[in-house]
Amino acid sequence: MQHLPHNKSLPPAYRPSARPQTTLLAASLLAVAFLLGGCAAKKDHVDPPAPLKEFVASVSTQDVWSYGMGSADRNAQLSLTPWVGRAAGGSVLVATDARGQVIAFDSRTGEQRWRAELGFAVAGGVGGGGDKVIVTGLRGEVAALDLSNGTLLWKADIGSVVNAPAAVGSLSIAVRTADGRLVVLNSSNGERLWSDARPVPPLSLQGTSQPILMQDAVLAGFDNGDFTAYELGSGRRLFTVNVALPSGRNDVERMVDVDSSPLFDRGIIYALAYQGRLVAIDAATAQVVWATKMSGFSNITLDTTAIYLTDANSHLLAVDRRTGRTLWSQDALHARGVSAPLVLNGQLIVGDKEGYVHWFATEDGRMLARTRAANSAIPRAPVSDGERIFIEAREGRIVAFTSSGTTTRK
Repeated sequence: MQHLPHNKSLPPAYRPSARPQTTLLAASLLAVAFLLGGCAAKKDHVDPPAPLKEFVASVSTQDVWSYGMGSADRNAQLSLTPWVGRAAGGSVLVATDARGQVIAFDSRTGEQRWRAELGFAVAGGVGGGGDKVIVTGLRGEVAALDLSNGTLLWKADIGSVVNAPAAVGSLSIAVRTADGRLVVLNSSNGERLWSDARPVPPLSLQGTSQPILMQDAVLAGFDNGDFTAYELGSGRRLFTVNVALPSGRNDVERMVDVDSSPLFDRGIIYALAYQGRLVAIDAATAQVVWATKMSGFSNITLDTTAIYLTDANSHLLAVDRRTGRTLWSQDALHARGVSAPLVLNGQLIVGDKEGYVHWFATEDGRMLARTRAANSAIPRAPVSDGERIFIEAREGRIVAFTSSGTTTRK
């Protein structure tokens, strides 16, 4: 795991003023009422999804295996994601459905290694690290399973739903709850080590970001637009950077949220906010290196050259990681509910709300391939074992792909 540079001169933690809080249900109802009311945009002002255009594919894709997990997500609101880990015998894909069924598959063949029933409704999908698998529930449950055989190691209750996978380290587990808390647990027994709470605005996006665990720090984004680095052992706030400041005439226009998980690479932290900015922060000094006005709520990814993301309009962008300058933008999937991207072998892979999987070139954003994987949305970024690509659709279908072909210009 990486270390966050330690600097005792970092600025004191920013303490936002208290704001009225509502439950997620109340916030959701208020948002719906606003959008349907006379003071909001009418239905015909909502952008329709872009039609899929024909193109000549330069990458070939192949279904390797698939499996129907099933789902009890009657309201089609959950965004479950699988996780890839290493176990005896090779890579394992671990997935869950909304009812609490967890299955580990051989990532190469799709053969089932083990199956477990948690006995609770799942909210955030699968997180993992080392020899543990962590699954979170709708009522605040956190369950740890043995990666090798699915045995329940421990179960804890943190009192609030977790909509994103847990971050799992060798000694600690970190989760972001829907009521504005970051909670850190002991990975060996689930005991709560510390927590920190931030105010939840009157309206926020459904979902939370996945924290990032490092050797001596944990990084987390919050619903009020703040991004904070903490000392892992004590929970002390090392620094806070505001990624988005609320502005506008009403709660919808003022809604900001850091639902995108931060990244840390080569001493720089990258964070993205809805109706805010994409920022690069020097971890040693807590100073913003650059900031670019941008809006997004899906996870970001990177390679040695660029940061890649899906913005709030479902446009794919590549941003120079040194300067924040946009290198290219691809709007072919406008308003198609596109997932966060996976970057693999010079390709960006995303899913959309109609169950299509799309391949683009990291070099310039050109379209490389497309296939229909499912009959429902693919809300989370694909994951990979380094060779195969895996998606989990909202209906509960798991599909594994391989791809090959030209990804650079000749």
